[in-house]
Amino acid sequence: METDLWSYRMWTPLNAVFIIYWLSYRPDRFQPATDSAVLASFDLTNDSALIRYDLAVDLSFRNSHRYAISYLDVAASVFYNDTRLGPTDEAMPSFVQGRKNTTVLHPAFRGVVPVDTGVAVRLNRESAAGTLYLRVTVSLTLMYKVFFLDDIFFYKYDCWLWFPPPRNNTPALFSGDGTKCRRA
Repeated sequence: METDLWSYRMWTPLNAVFIIYWLSYRPDRFQPATDSAVLASFDLTNDSALIRYDLAVDLSFRNSHRYAISYLDVAASVFYNDTRLGPTDEAMPSFVQGRKNTTVLHPAFRGVVPVDTGVAVRLNRESAAGTLYLRVTVSLTLMYKVFFLDDIFFYKYDCWLWFPPPRNNTPALFSGDGTKCRRA
């Protein structure tokens, strides 16, 4: 009985500290956003088995917390119809973001990838309909340092972009104006 009383007295204050700690910086409320994007090219090559793409995206990361966030690892990839087109051309930087601050990164994606006939058919169908749907997946490793505690969190977000098909060397624009990415 004495052991149960001791554990009750010990766990109740620890639970209260944990709840206050969690509510003070709420790491689950973090979401990157898509500000804008430019799709310079997205088409099938002459043999219709390869997609050529050129995409630039502006991703904003807002720290609304009262504590700094360290971005230990930031990576992005672009997908079309669940086919991974590729990662960013250059590695995205690690950085520390101060409190109540916004940082904008500019990942670019370029390349040529082989696709199966189903993806080629869908691309032709979407181009004819007038809207292409792309997904940029952002993977993050974040570290929060609150008082004497360090916590590391791993997040993955899907940012959906839709464009009219680029035509006659005229790039297509996406104006997200801060469209929130969703947790994957």
